[in-house]
Amino acid sequence: MILVTGASGYVGGAVLRRLSQGGHAVSAMVRNLGRAAEVEDAGAPIRIANYDEPASLERAFLGVDRLVFVASDGHARAVMRHHANVIDAAATAGVGHVIFMSIIDIEASSGFYFTPVYRDAERRLLASGMKWTILRCGLYADLILSHWIRPALASGEMALPVGDARVAPIARDDVAEAMAAVAAEGRDGTIHELTGSIACSFEEIAAAAARVFGRPIRYTASLPADYLAWAWGEMSDPWPHAFSSLCKSIEEGRYARVCGDVERLLGRPATRFEDFLMRTRPAT
Repeated sequence: MILVTGASGYVGGAVLRRLSQGGHAVSAMVRNLGRAAEVEDAGAPIRIANYDEPASLERAFLGVDRLVFVASDGHARAVMRHHANVIDAAATAGVGHVIFMSIIDIEASSGFYFTPVYRDAERRLLASGMKWTILRCGLYADLILSHWIRPALASGEMALPVGDARVAPIARDDVAEAMAAVAAEGRDGTIHELTGSIACSFEEIAAAAARVFGRPIRYTASLPADYLAWAWGEMSDPWPHAFSSLCKSIEEGRYARVCGDVERLLGRPATRFEDFLMRTRPAT
């Protein structure tokens, strides 16, 4: 049996639906009954467990052959603790194979806020004795849209401290489809890198958004201090530091790499960024 954590979230929910529709024996893990209502349409059994309650995790993981582990989000210390609790509970419960969603920005030299969190989780997983598969995700196209393009549709300017860096955006739907494919196949001991098939400059990203949404948008390379000051005025902790350090990683070229693993897993290229934007455009 396959268990999907984070099933009430976007990626976890999409993985759950794909596996359920494919006829696989799959269950959903959510934090509480309120969240359970959000995944009932997938038609899969539901298990309740909390990342901060190891005993509940151990109960939820009993009888699980493959665990699709979509991590939580929030403060780095809490996420690191959640990772450790899930991996320890899975090993205790006898889970056979953990499929873990990590990040491509994993090098020790990175200053990204979440890099130490995911490095620690990967280390724990490899030392756990369980079979494992790791999917390292690039920069979400959905993040670029929601946090940088949509505000720019009103202002006309996308100001970021990333210089002339390039990124290879990956749609969350492609990530979910790849995770479902790995979970269905069950092959272990592999690290996949999930990126878009084209590395785009931010000038190209702004131009694509302008074409799709029919509004003028320009990219401006801002100063890191100016972006951080703006972020502190718009976001709650820890997100100003998280986004500022993400921009630094982007500027250092850590998200520019293009990998063909999505095509190898899905039999098709990753969704082009402009095609992704077209899907999000309101119907006219």
